[in-house]
Amino acid sequence: MITIVSLNPCIDWQYNIPIFTYGGMNRVHCTYKSAASKGTNTAIVLKNLEQAPYCIGFNFIEGGEKVTGKLDSLNISHDFLTIDGAVRVNIKLFEEETGTMTELNQPGAFVPEVYVKMLEEKVVALSEKAGKDGILVLSGSLPAGVPKDIYTKLTDLWRGKVFLDAEGDSLRLAIESKAPPYAIKPNLFELESTFDVKLQTPQDVADFCRKSIVDKGISIVCVSMGANGAVLVTPHAAYFCPAVKVAVRGLQGAGDSMVAGLIHGALTQATEPDLLRYAVAAATASVMREGTDLCSREDFSEMLKKTPLPSLIK
Repeated sequence: MITIVSLNPCIDWQYNIPIFTYGGMNRVHCTYKSAASKGTNTAIVLKNLEQAPYCIGFNFIEGGEKVTGKLDSLNISHDFLTIDGAVRVNIKLFEEETGTMTELNQPGAFVPEVYVKMLEEKVVALSEKAGKDGILVLSGSLPAGVPKDIYTKLTDLWRGKVFLDAEGDSLRLAIESKAPPYAIKPNLFELESTFDVKLQTPQDVADFCRKSIVDKGISIVCVSMGANGAVLVTPHAAYFCPAVKVAVRGLQGAGDSMVAGLIHGALTQATEPDLLRYAVAAATASVMREGTDLCSREDFSEMLKKTPLPSLIK
């Protein structure tokens, strides 16, 4: 069982513009609109890779039908706690000439404490059902009212493996807890900003992750570096995989696709180097698609053929 917790659903509006003019007028080339969240995106890619994700977490009365409607259209099972308030709307400005994304993300509606407790109880029940083979995916920002240590608490309640994609206090508290997650997937900016460090090279990333993260009991650290590739660090070794060169048509969901690739690799018993290849191939298969479209099974298979074998980092 793959259980995906989505706490802060959203509607993403992506506006494609040829070149972004700060403080001036920008003519929109085309727009894309999609119900999303990091958890929702990860679930969609896992479904595309022929896995069976199950989505739980929070949803909101105003606009929530767009989130559940999208999951229903893809035959992805879900059981959200529905709360008063509106699903947030995020604006994504994609500059076509440079492949740069500028994001304006709303914070999310308030979640009363009683719903947090209900979610914890749901996770306990699902953990008992799934056992040690169950996978829990925790990802994304937290809406107002949800404590910063929520991911730490949910990790502690889960008997199986936990994959975490978060930043800031949520990431730091989970890493420093007595029961850390099995795997984490920050991007380079999230890693640097969370720990107030500057990491220039894959070697820098590997050295920092070995010393400050893996030694705390985390089995897999996957750090995405955008066009500069990705790094995977485990207690046994560290690997670097360069990015596959493709025409970038959209950045939305690339990191979420990478999480899905990691999980897919883990479920198919991939070796450590291949775990990184799976992650990079899934992310590449997303950025090559227009707007908010995500990694498909066919594109993943094609990109996996083009993704080089990762090199060992000393």
